[in-house]
Amino acid sequence: MLQQYITEVLFKQQTCSLPQVGTFAIQHIPAHFSVVEQVLTPPRQQVSFETRWEDDGSCLHWISQKENLIESVASLKLEKYLQEFREQLQSGQPIDLPGIGSLRLDPLGQVRFTAQELPDAWQPLELAPVLRADAAPKVLQGTTEVVNQEVVEHTEAVLEDEPRGRFRWWWVALPLLVIGAGLAAWIFKDEIMPPAPAGKAPEQTVTPPVQDSIPAVAETAPPVSDSISYYVVFEKFPSKEKAEKKLAQRISWGHSEVVLFTSGDSSIYHLAVPFRSLPADTAAAKDSVADKFKMPVYIAY
Repeated sequence: MLQQYITEVLFKQQTCSLPQVGTFAIQHIPAHFSVVEQVLTPPRQQVSFETRWEDDGSCLHWISQKENLIESVASLKLEKYLQEFREQLQSGQPIDLPGIGSLRLDPLGQVRFTAQELPDAWQPLELAPVLRADAAPKVLQGTTEVVNQEVVEHTEAVLEDEPRGRFRWWWVALPLLVIGAGLAAWIFKDEIMPPAPAGKAPEQTVTPPVQDSIPAVAETAPPVSDSISYYVVFEKFPSKEKAEKKLAQRISWGHSEVVLFTSGDSSIYHLAVPFRSLPADTAAAKDSVADKFKMPVYIAY
């Protein structure tokens, strides 16, 4: 009796939850058209089963109505039906549900459901496209248009649904861009300098070297009457090593006129520039050395 009650409850409310067994439900599958086979499959219904369940009282209420029992007695009757149902499953025998399918236990002890095809008055339909000469369909593939199985080449894509006479924003933007570029070229044409001709380097002005302001001593010149020899000293050192190091540095800087000499006291070493001139010219020699080396100087005879 329980199998019959499950079928009746399922087709009445599209679902049936059987306590401690599982839940049955009717799935609605919509119609489907196969482009390859050109077949239209009608909508249909299929029964599904899952082991999860939630007792909504539908089976208990149905037994109470069918057997004219109060719910407390109908609950005892449902427990008896469920015990017999489980014992039949444990025995390994399949349980047939009229118009739904069958239940059985697999070797792992899991409940398996085999659905039965529900009766349906709708049959699949074979469809074929109808091509009329006055209304041939157009299929656009890139730049190729197929009209009634005839290929028509286009240089650009055809937009069937594009309304004619529609305003395009680039109709205004493109002329304005061209006008703006021409105006900018006319404004800045005078600021563009022509490039220098290739292969010709710009002329460079050669500045003659500045002559040393210190007059060189002409040692080969014949002695002038009343002229004197002297040194214009600008540095002095307490040791010979420091004096020689400084002399070498001065010569490397291009001061080839600098000499090293000692005075009466041999412990003092001087860096100086030798001169031979009239006594009246000693002041000019002293000033020239002071300007060149930027140091206080004095004359040693």
